[in-house]
Amino acid sequence: MVYKSEEMEMDAQDSIEEENDIIKEGGDGSHVECPVVTFDVDVGVSNKKFKEECLEAEEKPSLAEEEEEDVVPDGGYGWVIVLGSFLAHVLVGGLERDDGVFYLQFRSHFGESAQLTAWVLALVSTIRLMFGPVASTLCGRYSARSAVMIGGILLTVACLLTASAPNFWFLFFSHTTLQGFGRGFMYAPSIIIVGEYFDKRRGLSTGLGTSGVGVGTFLIVPLTQLLFDFYGFWGAFLVLAGILTNGFVVAMLLRPLSLHQKFVRAFARKESKTAAKAEEGGVLLSKSRQKKGHDVPEDTAEDSQQSSPLVKALTVSEQNGHNEKSTTSSHSQKNQPDGKLQHQKRDGCLKSFLKTCFPVENKQKRSTAGKRLFHFYLLKDSSFLCFCLSICLFTAAFKAAFTFIPALVKSKGLSETDATMILSISGVLDTFGRIGAGLILDCSKLKPWRPMLYNSLIFVIALISFVLPFFSSFAAFVVMCGLYGIMTGAYVSQKSVIIVDILGMQHMSSSFGILILFQGIGTCVGPPLSGAFRDFFGGFDEAFYLGGGLMLVAGFLMVVGNCFLHFSRKGEKESVVDAGSQAAGPGDVAD
Repeated sequence: MVYKSEEMEMDAQDSIEEENDIIKEGGDGSHVECPVVTFDVDVGVSNKKFKEECLEAEEKPSLAEEEEEDVVPDGGYGWVIVLGSFLAHVLVGGLERDDGVFYLQFRSHFGESAQLTAWVLALVSTIRLMFGPVASTLCGRYSARSAVMIGGILLTVACLLTASAPNFWFLFFSHTTLQGFGRGFMYAPSIIIVGEYFDKRRGLSTGLGTSGVGVGTFLIVPLTQLLFDFYGFWGAFLVLAGILTNGFVVAMLLRPLSLHQKFVRAFARKESKTAAKAEEGGVLLSKSRQKKGHDVPEDTAEDSQQSSPLVKALTVSEQNGHNEKSTTSSHSQKNQPDGKLQHQKRDGCLKSFLKTCFPVENKQKRSTAGKRLFHFYLLKDSSFLCFCLSICLFTAAFKAAFTFIPALVKSKGLSETDATMILSISGVLDTFGRIGAGLILDCSKLKPWRPMLYNSLIFVIALISFVLPFFSSFAAFVVMCGLYGIMTGAYVSQKSVIIVDILGMQHMSSSFGILILFQGIGTCVGPPLSGAFRDFFGGFDEAFYLGGGLMLVAGFLMVVGNCFLHFSRKGEKESVVDAGSQAAGPGDVAD
């Protein structure tokens, strides 16, 4: 068996040599033919046409590569993607929960009314969320890394400009517009790319990634207050600008899925070549020992016998790929004046740097033609429309609550430090709520009931909003705000998972952009409306009563959406059963 396998390998080598001879003799314009590729080269074919054909052949992926790109890793480098999403939420979530601190600083520094100051903070979150469809489109057309890199640049510039704001109205440009765009570019893509890398563990991975909001609340909110206390308005924003440059590090962690698949294929090829060379070395060693009269160990002979067919397959596959490249290169050199294709030239340092920092997803690049930018037709789905309206009202109350919790705590006789500490504790428990919700809702027995369990959270949050103004002690605020953080963290973190339950994974990217667009409308209305209630009634209690009412309406809308989803799925199952019974026929049914 050893000698038979050696003869097969020698035959494979002879066939490869014959293919190389055929390639070498085919340069006079004759018909070139080999087992791998076939070229019909006529003298009248122009260099430009041949160059385009070669470029198209090389850029077009094979069927195996396309199937491999569709495979979801569901682990591996996907956990690095989760880390990148986590860090992005630390930065964006920390800034979002900083609104209570910013609110007090802007009022004391510029002396404007509560309602006008609330507009600056409401619009920055509104732009972040309403910019969702654009950020999702940029993520789909190019890559998540490109979008997050742009977001990091905008956030850094925004803080530098806010530090030198000459008047209050300049904040609408620096803090509201630029920082809103920056947060939007960093927020949506960091969630979408997690869904691309995970399938079975989507709930857990999303919960872990978005849990960075709680960590950001615990770290960045007290740090921001400390910076304002020690360095003042100007110095605090300069230091924040330096912290936000970490967004560039986050962007580099978010490797596009197509680029990851290239790394996997390259590593597999390298491993196969190493294994083939090792096996080939063992076969040659056994040959040399036999020629010299040495005995070959039985285990070596058995290993060679078992591995020789694999060696032959790997060797022939690699040689065929080499012959294909050499054939293409040979013809291109004869038809090109400089003997090289333009795409084979190395890029300069600047172009290579830009390609690394702003990559393009190859799969998305091939399907760009004819692809619509926005998918608002998804709102025709009744359950998805109810979910969007519900999340709009929820966000209006949720955003107003975290904006005015520090002010509510101060109005009850507690200090700014106590208010900041309460907000930080709420952020820490927000983290546990997100991770816990991902673990619980990923259970196989609970997945069919996941939208209903998700719906029940909002009624608990509404109850907390109603009772929160009745407390006045530090311990009571810690308990109630901590519970509020757990519930809101669980609700917000799983919204992308609920989208997949309603519409499916194929609509995740576009539908998520539409959903956060409705969130943007909520953030635009919530804080200014609560600020108007405060100015009219003279206290913050009524603002939290308003938030509780909005939460109740949002919960009932979600109940209606779940009813639509239940009946639509039931109708689909009945139609499938009817179609199966009709296809079986009366004779089959009787049998």
